[in-house]
Amino acid sequence: MTPQLLSARRPNHALPLRRAPRSTLSAASVPNIVDIFVGLVSRLNAVAIQVHRTASLRSECADIRAYARHMGESHVWLNEALLTALEKAGSSLTPDYLPSPEQQDEIDALQLSEAAHFDIDYIQFQNRLYLDMLNLCERFLRTRTPMANLNIYALTLCDYLKYHLSQFAPTLSTARASAA
Repeated sequence: MTPQLLSARRPNHALPLRRAPRSTLSAASVPNIVDIFVGLVSRLNAVAIQVHRTASLRSECADIRAYARHMGESHVWLNEALLTALEKAGSSLTPDYLPSPEQQDEIDALQLSEAAHFDIDYIQFQNRLYLDMLNLCERFLRTRTPMANLNIYALTLCDYLKYHLSQFAPTLSTARASAA
C-alpha cells in the first residue's frame, strides 16, 4: 500500500496527540546533556520497536506488515548503533530500553485501535514518534557536545527519520492539520 492510499483511508478519529519529549538539553552540562539524550532516544527507539512489532501482527495489509517488520528491525539496529557509539566514546551510560508508563499507555491505545482504522492510526503514531525523535536529535546536535560518535549517531538518525517521514508526508500533513 502506498502512502497516498493510506492518506485516503484517513479516519474521522485520531489517537491522542503525544507531546514531544521535554528536557532542558541546552541548559544542562555536557554529561547531563548526553545522559538526557541517551535516555530519551533509547526510550523512543523502544517505543518504535513495540509499535512496529504491533503493526506487523495487527495490520490486515501485507505491505504494512512487511514495512512494520523492517522498521522494527531497523530500530533494533539503531539501539545497537547507540550502544556502539557510547562504547567508542568510552561512556558507561546504559540506554533505557523500556518505554515510560505514559509511552506504554500510548502503545496500549494503539494496540486497542479498531481493526478498520489500525493502519492509519499506526502510520500517524509513527509520524508523531518520528517527529519527536527528530526534534530531540536536532536539539542534541545544537548543543555541540564534544562526543563525535554520539553526534554522528544523532545526524544519522536525523537522516533516517526525515526519509521515513517523507514517505508518509500526505499522512503527516493530515496529522498536523488535525492537531490545529
